[in-house]
Amino acid sequence: MNTLKVIAVASSEETRVKLTKQLQQYNFLEFDGVVLELSDAQQLWQKQKPDLLIIDLTGRELDACLFIEVINYNVESKTIVFGLHKELDPNIIVKAVSSGVKEFIQYPNDPDALGNALEKQWKFLQKLASSQKGEADTKGKVYPVFGSKGGVGASTVAVNLAHQLRMITRKPVVLFDMDQVFGNTAVMLNFKASYAISDLVSEKPDEIDDEVLKKIVVHHETGIDLVVACKSVLDENPLIPPELLERVMTYLKENYSYVVIDLPTHVVDPYHQYFMENADDILLVSSLDIPGLYRTRQYLELVKRHLDMNKVKLILNRFDLKAAVGLSNENIEEEFKYPIYARLPNNWSLNVEAMSLGQALGTVSPTADLVKGFQALASKLTGITESAQNGKPAAKPSGGLLERLTKRGSSACH
Repeated sequence: MNTLKVIAVASSEETRVKLTKQLQQYNFLEFDGVVLELSDAQQLWQKQKPDLLIIDLTGRELDACLFIEVINYNVESKTIVFGLHKELDPNIIVKAVSSGVKEFIQYPNDPDALGNALEKQWKFLQKLASSQKGEADTKGKVYPVFGSKGGVGASTVAVNLAHQLRMITRKPVVLFDMDQVFGNTAVMLNFKASYAISDLVSEKPDEIDDEVLKKIVVHHETGIDLVVACKSVLDENPLIPPELLERVMTYLKENYSYVVIDLPTHVVDPYHQYFMENADDILLVSSLDIPGLYRTRQYLELVKRHLDMNKVKLILNRFDLKAAVGLSNENIEEEFKYPIYARLPNNWSLNVEAMSLGQALGTVSPTADLVKGFQALASKLTGITESAQNGKPAAKPSGGLLERLTKRGSSACH
């Protein structure tokens, strides 16, 4: 989209002159002058179907609002409406907004407000047009990770998958902890977020700019970025509305090649449903114990009716542990009638050491079999092999365990 097609209607000759002069300053606007009559504006709108209608309500509030309502009732209309008025009367504002006005501006007393609104709308439509052209490489892949039940190691999978995606692809990766009750990533990677998504709940999602969203991102020394739904489970954390979640996810997908989401184990949670619908691949983590296998089978049966099953990747964690039911991981596929996408071996001592240091497994022990399992998983998801890496994994931290533990508080976050 090279220009923003605009129809403007003023309520007086004086306002028409000022509005025309101001609109002519913006080279991204396309308009044929400013009209005075609503009937003329209506004819132009029916003919041109513009991107934006700027309408002066002063002295004709009822008729102008009725005109706006007609536009918004048209299901094929994509026209955004800016309302102008000489007074900031609350009653008029309420009526205008309820009719469909997106921006209400005191005009001509505040021309800068109109200019800022025009530039904001232009930038928004540019982004929208770019996304509609199918520029897939500018949109990050979304990988929700969750366990069939608590305790199967889904958070461990999310953290270390994010790290290996970063190591193998050398592209920006963000780990998003969406668990508002038992979030573990802050503990596992020894960081404390100054801001969280819950801090933005009171704001209007469409007014939250990128500079604000940057504040909720923590840069970790492993090379991945981190975002949390809430800073502490002990806080009174409000529910995150869908509009805010959509705004955050849009920002993350535009700025990161991979978005790994650590989800709570709630099959019917609305957040869970949102991420399942918007995922590129869904990583379902299970283990060989009876509750884990039972819940995994339940979930697979449930989502067959709602999801594209090609998205669901079954991850068998701790596969080399003895199954409590005497069921080997080799015949789980036959039992579930569903393929196992990846198997991750058990290494309890390495997990304990990594979490004690606030590090990813690959940073602590790059050659461990468990780390190689995560490398294989990241390679399989991206199609990028380890040989394509432009560098080596980060070295194992130097010094003894006690020395590293004493340093972790000052070095985990930047």
